[in-house]
Amino acid sequence: MNGGSYIALSGILAEERRLSVITNNISNVNTIGYKSSGDTFAEFLSPKALSASNSGADKPLADKAYPITLNTYVNMSQGPLKKTGNRFDLAIKGNGYFVVQTPSGIKYTRNGAFSLNQAGELVTQQGFPVLNTDKKPIFLNERGSNVTISDSGAINITDPSTNNEFYSGSILTVNFKNPENLSKYGDTLFSATKNSGAPVQDENPDMLQGYVEESNVNEIKGMVQMINVSETYNNMVQVLKSYSQVNNTAINTIGAAV
Repeated sequence: MNGGSYIALSGILAEERRLSVITNNISNVNTIGYKSSGDTFAEFLSPKALSASNSGADKPLADKAYPITLNTYVNMSQGPLKKTGNRFDLAIKGNGYFVVQTPSGIKYTRNGAFSLNQAGELVTQQGFPVLNTDKKPIFLNERGSNVTISDSGAINITDPSTNNEFYSGSILTVNFKNPENLSKYGDTLFSATKNSGAPVQDENPDMLQGYVEESNVNEIKGMVQMINVSETYNNMVQVLKSYSQVNNTAINTIGAAV
């Protein structure tokens, strides 16, 4: 296989990776709290090409440069806020993440579509407990009462029979120094990483009760990206086939009987 074939193949692999990311984004356009992902690409130079480049050589070295996927990032921009009227739905305005307990440890999310399980515990759609500022699960004994959650996350329960109000703790939200470096855990959960920094409790959270944050995926942009990637992928496949035909011709010519 010649150098051109390797370049075409590396390009195909890079575009496959990009297409996978875009497809996953589009499939989650209606997923509450979903944050879109993207890829960054770079050019890898062979040692020979790198040496020539450093020496200032003008000779083209396209056959020695390979496209590679450098890294994947998460777009943490806020999605649209949608009013649901559900008293346990919460949306964070601006920065911040809810904290939930999972079998794999503490995770973070922007998906505030919460509910109560049979034990009266506030949980995510996956059934994971939402934590309060004491880093403990939140249990709400409603008794047919009204539940209000302030913009700071304070939970108050009002008994309509007595009109007495009871404070039931506050929902914990945290921030990160570099949230774009959080690691995805499923579609709407995140894990802290070395590059994201440690979670820091938000002292001034800003929440909306009865709202959820929708996906920040731009569906039209995603479809255009998918078309462009598909075209590039198909072109690279054709280039690879052309190189293969050249190789076969050369082999047959050299190996032919004289």
